[in-house]
Amino acid sequence: MNFSLVFMYAPVIFRELWAHKFAAFFCFAIVAITVLAAGIFWPVSYKTATTIYADNQNILKPLLAEQAAVTKVQDQARVVQDVIHSPRILRDVVENTHDIDSFESAADMERAVVELRNRLKITRLGSNYIKVSYSDNTDDAAYNTLNAVVDRFIKDSSDNRRIESKEAFVFIDRQVKQYKEQLLAAEERLKEFNSDNFDGRDSDVDSRISTLRSSIEEMKINIDEEASRVMALEQQLKEENRYNAKRYKVDEYRERLKSIQEHINVLLLTYKENYPDVVSLRAQAEEVRKNIRDAEQEKVSGESASSAPQRQGDLTVNPLYEELRGKLAESKVSLNTKVRRLEATKKLLTQEYERRKRIASRQAELAELTRDYNVTKKIYDDMLERKEKARLSMTLNVEGQGVSYKIQEPAEFPLKPSGLRFLHFVLLGPILGFLAPVAIAIAYVLMDQRLRFASLVEASVNAPLLAVVPHIKTPLYQRLARADMVLLCFMAAGFMAAYVGLAFAHRAGMI
Repeated sequence: MNFSLVFMYAPVIFRELWAHKFAAFFCFAIVAITVLAAGIFWPVSYKTATTIYADNQNILKPLLAEQAAVTKVQDQARVVQDVIHSPRILRDVVENTHDIDSFESAADMERAVVELRNRLKITRLGSNYIKVSYSDNTDDAAYNTLNAVVDRFIKDSSDNRRIESKEAFVFIDRQVKQYKEQLLAAEERLKEFNSDNFDGRDSDVDSRISTLRSSIEEMKINIDEEASRVMALEQQLKEENRYNAKRYKVDEYRERLKSIQEHINVLLLTYKENYPDVVSLRAQAEEVRKNIRDAEQEKVSGESASSAPQRQGDLTVNPLYEELRGKLAESKVSLNTKVRRLEATKKLLTQEYERRKRIASRQAELAELTRDYNVTKKIYDDMLERKEKARLSMTLNVEGQGVSYKIQEPAEFPLKPSGLRFLHFVLLGPILGFLAPVAIAIAYVLMDQRLRFASLVEASVNAPLLAVVPHIKTPLYQRLARADMVLLCFMAAGFMAAYVGLAFAHRAGMI
């Protein structure tokens, strides 16, 4: 959003609204009253709903699940829809919720049944869940009618399942005892096997072997690295001299001459040959060259038979050579240590392989015992849980509560109408009334061809703008504006009082 345009158009729109303030007020009033009138005549609808769980299985199937095959029964979820919409159920509900004398003929009764069927909505939420909803003009009628329909349906669809639940409990109890004996026998066999097996489990050995293999691979890499390091140190040690010769005096003169020449080259980038610093440096360079020639002559004349012992005195021990010797010794010791550790780890790995062979020879027996124990224990635990469910189901059926259908989510009393209410129209009236003149003013400003901004004047005539004359607010104009504002406030207060009065009158039933 371009906020600069908003700030530019906002004062213009406000001036248009102020210039037509009474027309804007009447537009506000008309829109607000229109919305309020629509709310008064808007039909009120109260809606409530309940969720029914349709048990489309016999009692053995939910108790045994996948453990046993049972006879498939019909899809009772679809039966719920057909039965609730049947004329028999709906006619009984109409007779119970209405006065029978209020129907003058059978046609009136049939129209009431059809109207009830149209207002009654049944939605399938899943394979076993059905949502039943009903809407009416009053909250009591919606709540009572829906409960009457659901109660009549449950009463009509309930059957005698007490015998089936008792047989299911006896069957599951017999299965629990049988699986308990099998579980105890499997536990005893597994205990005897574990007491004779001292090598542990195969998973422990595999974990140990995996750890040793990882250690061996890591050791091999470290040994290769250490061997490479030893070879590199030996190569460096061969290339390095044990002693370093001292530098002669002539070498020092040459380095000094090189430094002076570099300085001269730098100065010549900026100055000429006759610059004092350049002349001075050239004199120094010439003196250094003379010293180099003198030093070379002394070196040549000084070489004799006694020069060999003197050169030996100029030799010093090379510290890098000694450091490389120390590192080479440490690397060889570390390499030997890692090699011995690798051999010991390989022996441990061989022992673990032998241990796994011993365990593998008995793995088949252990797997069979463990499989029998786990399967038996799983079935036994599941049967215990289902035995408790069967006992509860049998108890409910003995007390007359075990039916094929039950209310999963009971209907709630509709305290508020569904959809738009009168309060929404009351609140929307002033809001839409305020937005209507603002929208008209915005559309008028955008569609008006008059030039309202200085930037548009410059763009249209392609000439510089010298000055902008603002609106002059004289004392008379200000007095009239204050009077109009007071009058407009009184009109708005009176209208809002009448608006609120109409709303409360309709709420109280006076309109």
